[in-house]
Amino acid sequence: MRHLYLFLPFITLSRLVAQDFHFVNSFQLPQLINPAASGSVSVFRTHVGSLYRGQWEQTSSKDSYQGAAVLADMRYCLPNSRKNFYALGVGIQHDYSPLGGLYNSMAMLTAAYHQHLGKDNFIAAGVSTGLLGFGLQAGRLRFDAQYQQGNYDPGRSNGEENLVSSIIRSSLGAGLLLYNNDRGWSIGLSWKHLNKPNYSLLGEDNRLGIGMIAHATYTPWQTRSHSRLWQVRALYRRQAVPGSNSLQWQALAGNFFQLAIGDSGGRLGAGLYVWAGSTTDRRVVVNTLVPALQLGNGRYTGTLSYDLDLARTRTTLPGGLELQLAASFGGKDRCIVCAKF
Repeated sequence: MRHLYLFLPFITLSRLVAQDFHFVNSFQLPQLINPAASGSVSVFRTHVGSLYRGQWEQTSSKDSYQGAAVLADMRYCLPNSRKNFYALGVGIQHDYSPLGGLYNSMAMLTAAYHQHLGKDNFIAAGVSTGLLGFGLQAGRLRFDAQYQQGNYDPGRSNGEENLVSSIIRSSLGAGLLLYNNDRGWSIGLSWKHLNKPNYSLLGEDNRLGIGMIAHATYTPWQTRSHSRLWQVRALYRRQAVPGSNSLQWQALAGNFFQLAIGDSGGRLGAGLYVWAGSTTDRRVVVNTLVPALQLGNGRYTGTLSYDLDLARTRTTLPGGLELQLAASFGGKDRCIVCAKF
């Protein structure tokens, strides 16, 4: 199916406070962008997607930041309607850094309702609820209080009396989505952390802001047989609107070209994206170039992408490798409109 989504959560660690996840560019896990997308990814009733990401300064580094996620959703056509449906989803994601044993995890449930507007146009509303977990292994970190006359002593107290090793908080999200899978366009808006959970290991009142994601896809050209297409994609995210983190934002724009291969419904796709973001002094920096390659058919898809870091060039191939695998199961539903390749 050509209606593919992008995902841009990112993580910033400051004063041992987590802000969000580290995944940067994923295509097959739309619930991570917008819960309203649950149930719209595949013509088949059940969809499962998985993701792995490695982020590093050097490809041989043992301190590579690792991330993984698995999500699944199932669609239910309404019995008294030809096109309207709802969908339920479940997912987990986990980030981990060997430096300090830092981790960030979430288990979540999603639900969405899709209303047919005619001519294959749909509008959807969705919600998500889940548990956020954040923690570290303090023995792997060095604190100022552990230095005496410039010498590090691991046996000394770290001086953080209120520091806890882990916390768990609830988090709520919501989203809206307007789309047409047959024509290959969509526009969506979602919000994360609506309840502004207190997310600090230091016992402080330091809350996650309400994050916002705006995303869109548009297909300016495709063949009548749907064997080839050219799609433009864009995503914009603010870490908090409003709030102390409201100056943190990232944006993505790029092209994706896809063509059918063989007579078995296979497809091959390639894309190129550019990331830009804000800095602490409010400058705009184009920091990442992301080539991506995708291969699959109606039921199975694999996507490989690599982040080429344009902002830091002091290391060999700094960036991040991301692999996504997706599979769809069950029968085809009458209530979903999807491209025929």
